[in-house]
Amino acid sequence: MFNKKPLTLRILLTGFFLMSCYLGTLHGQSTEYILKAGFIERFTRFIEWPSDSLQADTTKPFIILVLGKNPFGDNLQKFFTKTRIKGRKVVIRYAAKLDTNKYCHMIFICDNMSSELNFILNYAHDKPLITIGETEGFGSKGVLINFFLDNNKIRFEINQAAFRNTGLKVSHMLLNSAKIIN
Repeated sequence: MFNKKPLTLRILLTGFFLMSCYLGTLHGQSTEYILKAGFIERFTRFIEWPSDSLQADTTKPFIILVLGKNPFGDNLQKFFTKTRIKGRKVVIRYAAKLDTNKYCHMIFICDNMSSELNFILNYAHDKPLITIGETEGFGSKGVLINFFLDNNKIRFEINQAAFRNTGLKVSHMLLNSAKIIN
């Protein structure tokens, strides 16, 4: 899956860089969350699910769960109206609490979920499920990908040890673009 032409990978990485740079020139929370929606889609281009997992079933939509107080407004929904992930329609779900009986591919963990973080991470620990946060310290606690701002630019850190527990394969191209937490 990751054996794409080098030019294509450079274009994708350039997209990461440009999205990050534009945050410094644009203002407002909604711009930040439009860019984060773009990052979320791009992350999936560099992550591979195990072939024997339910997440690998390409006949079903790709489900993103926003857990907690939604910081995206309607930006995530608007972005994924026309954008697909791995050729699949994207469904956005919103919840105030994790329902372990509902299926998803990715959980965006909002800042107000700090008190529930251990429960969420215990649930996701050995599942091929991407967890994404944007709260200082979430990456070191076990969230797979955590956004942070650096000089008004969106950056992200990856917890490599937590990724190993999920069975997900992350491309070195994504790792090279991130701050690594081991």
